[in-house]
Amino acid sequence: MRIGGPATRWTVTVVVLMLVFAVVSGFLVVGRHHDYRTYRNDLGNMVQVVDNTAHGRVLEMTGADGRQISRLAAHVDPILALFAIPWLLWPDPAMLLILQSVLLALTAWPAYRLGQRALGDPAAGAACAAAALLYPPLQFAALDEFHPVTLAIPLLLFAFVALEEDRRWLAVPFLVLAALCKEEIPLVIGLLGIYFAIRRRQRWPLLITVAAGAYFLLAVGLIVPHFNDAPSEFLDRYSGGEPGLRSLAWGLVSHPWRLVTTLLGQDGLRYLVKLLWPFGFASLLSPLTFLISLPELLINLLSSKPQQQSIAYHYVAGEVPFVIAAMILGLRRLAGVAGRRAKPDRPERVAPARPERLRRLLAGLVVLVALVATFTVGPLSGARTGWGLERSAAHRSVIAEALAQVPPDAPVSADNALGAHLSDRVRVYTFPMLHGADFVVLDSQGRYGPWRARELERLREDPRYRLVFEKEGVLVFERVK
Repeated sequence: MRIGGPATRWTVTVVVLMLVFAVVSGFLVVGRHHDYRTYRNDLGNMVQVVDNTAHGRVLEMTGADGRQISRLAAHVDPILALFAIPWLLWPDPAMLLILQSVLLALTAWPAYRLGQRALGDPAAGAACAAAALLYPPLQFAALDEFHPVTLAIPLLLFAFVALEEDRRWLAVPFLVLAALCKEEIPLVIGLLGIYFAIRRRQRWPLLITVAAGAYFLLAVGLIVPHFNDAPSEFLDRYSGGEPGLRSLAWGLVSHPWRLVTTLLGQDGLRYLVKLLWPFGFASLLSPLTFLISLPELLINLLSSKPQQQSIAYHYVAGEVPFVIAAMILGLRRLAGVAGRRAKPDRPERVAPARPERLRRLLAGLVVLVALVATFTVGPLSGARTGWGLERSAAHRSVIAEALAQVPPDAPVSADNALGAHLSDRVRVYTFPMLHGADFVVLDSQGRYGPWRARELERLREDPRYRLVFEKEGVLVFERVK
């Protein structure tokens, strides 16, 4: 490849697009954090786990009941431990948010490689990369605080492209890291193995399926119960009766029609439309590729948690890579069909650039649809509500002054909205749980303040604590020595 050639120019274009995505999404999500619109029960949990791991307490966190537990008691996402390394250099929640934005931006690279391979043109490949970065579920995932499972998006797409290029050993580290992002990711990895066994007409991809299935059973059936003395919380949303992996499996086998009606029912179809229309439904042209995401689709659609039926949360992580891959392979199929229909009786008269123009046109149309989706249903449209109350600069200054009253290592109880800024310590509780906290920090004017009015009055009357700070509804209590 000569320097400055077309492929090189499109490669540079994709790199620039990735940088723009990383900078913009990083700026927005860090801005939300500095505006106190990130929460203890999301970002704060991850911050505490990473901080504790960096100080030798591997994957330790404060549970909902106030006990110190392993993160593995809630979710099997040990990839969090890797973030302890950069945390030693930059111990700030902003590091996690920015690094997540950078890693998600890398999704464009395998999309570019797959697009260039499938469509035979670097310009069309670059368009596929641009469409991937404009995909609203990917953008929402970048802004939905920090979640380890979100990192599975680029990892799974890198693995898919490596397997598509028949570089199986290159796919292995991506698959292993993706499996470490959350306990259900091995389910889509297992289906990925079946997909390539069918595509390649070879048996070796089934080794991926066997390994992924074994790890899923280990994670959900043994690891979580070992650390939690109970079945995985993940299973409680699905069993509909006695919780446990066996009851879930039996429910799926004994009621297969429920799977069909869930996917084809009103809620299921609405969710599928939200996933697919930002690419102009091109993903449906490669249905087997799209169906790799079936385990995650069922997990979300069968869940009793409504956020899992929305594209605006991190729950789409197991679906996004395969929607993108199916879109690209679907464009290849569409270009092939359109090219054959447009072929005249005398093929020698066809201009050689015509197939290239057709593929670029189709990829460009997908970019256009994705751009429309970005501004109509994406985060820039304000489609997701509930991202927290915007605070004035003066109120943010008061909160910062209040947080400065708390020593770095003191056990603290805080409301959910402020907890993300106080979680880099051994013990942190969510108010009204006190559990021996030395300090209590609350914002009675925030999103969670009105809900805790009665508990706040009890705290004011509690002789164990004295009020040491109060401005604009922001309060700090200190335990009486």
